[in-house]
Amino acid sequence: MRDLQHPRTAVAQAQSQLIMTSEGSRFLFGLQWTPLVGGRPSQIGRERARVLNASHYLIRGEPGAVLGYASMAAAKKQIIYPLYSAAMHYVCTQPTGTVACVLPHREYGFWVVAAHEGTVLVQSDKWFQSLEQAQELINVLTARFPQLTVCWLPTFEPTTPPDWLCVRPDSQSRLSALERPAPFKLSFALGLLTLLIGSIYYSTKDSVNDAFESGPNASALWSEAMQRVASTYPLHSSTHLGRVVEYWRQAPLRVAGWKLKRIQCEPKALEWRCMARYQREHRLALNKGLEANTPIGWSFLPFDLDHALLTWTVQDAASHFDLTLVHEREDWMSYLQQITPIFETVQVGVAARLAVAAPLSGQGAPLDRPSTIPIWQKRSFSLKGPLRSVAALSGLRVPLHWKNLSLSVDAASGHGIARSQLVVQFEGDLFETSH
Repeated sequence: MRDLQHPRTAVAQAQSQLIMTSEGSRFLFGLQWTPLVGGRPSQIGRERARVLNASHYLIRGEPGAVLGYASMAAAKKQIIYPLYSAAMHYVCTQPTGTVACVLPHREYGFWVVAAHEGTVLVQSDKWFQSLEQAQELINVLTARFPQLTVCWLPTFEPTTPPDWLCVRPDSQSRLSALERPAPFKLSFALGLLTLLIGSIYYSTKDSVNDAFESGPNASALWSEAMQRVASTYPLHSSTHLGRVVEYWRQAPLRVAGWKLKRIQCEPKALEWRCMARYQREHRLALNKGLEANTPIGWSFLPFDLDHALLTWTVQDAASHFDLTLVHEREDWMSYLQQITPIFETVQVGVAARLAVAAPLSGQGAPLDRPSTIPIWQKRSFSLKGPLRSVAALSGLRVPLHWKNLSLSVDAASGHGIARSQLVVQFEGDLFETSH
């Protein structure tokens, strides 16, 4: 990943723009966002972008309509490649829940993005000069959304970009260049070309259908489609979860004038990438004191004068999900109701059918789902409570994919048996076959 464009304003103004590339795709960090009210968001958003003198824009129509836009000098002449919004791309990889991401950059400061149930929060997608300024925005968002889960990423390195930035972007995050309407002559020519292509298509349609009358095996194609979706949801059993938590216990709570504040882990394939955030408690504390106490196999990363990070990877802490197999139905909801008192909060979302794009036949038509392929549904699942209560999840017999695991230290929370100074927050998805 490399920088292609410098910020057009000072980072301290929290409205700078930066273009970076990852896996061949170019992402714009630092759009401005505004909500869209009323019907026809596509038309309203495009007209508003024109009024705002934007060079590029995108519109998110559901679940909440918002407009993201940028004004870049001579953008149409200089930017001829597809350009994607980093904020919208992050939202597409985190479509449920209330989440935020803080990405430090050695040269440009701290980029903050936040989303609620698939919609970019308009206060975010901004750069800040200092960690304190970024934290101020996080505090404002937390006051509005108490359930906000914040991902504190390590300082950006071109060789190891964040996992979500390595995912291939889709059309939802692609920016459109704001252009003037095409001249009449060009529009007329395009219309004639469309009619010509249409006539050729319909004249050959019957022969094409005959040529592809016998297509590949539908069950095999459907199995491939199901496995492509399943690859994005590795399963995490109680054994895998216990392995991740066991690594947490290796992180020093207090050492050499430093204090552990938070641990956060995110999955990548069958691994977990984890990070512990430390704060300097004593003015005589030095980086080398914490570095000397870093567990074997972990990495020490200085953040600023008063903060540092320890990072590590947990191997073989997930398993592949086979969506072609029918799992035995369990009364998991009753079990969750039984263990709810030992957690501060346990939330389960409404079931939604797991989206699987139907494979196409030789004629280009969607193939019917074979009766042997089960229909899956997914629910968002989150909980918050004492670290000691995590052991109760071993009795939950249902396919689970965790997207974020975090531990906050000295963040006293909860009441009664659910009160603790070591508080975990887990967010993920729960899967079940439909009746």
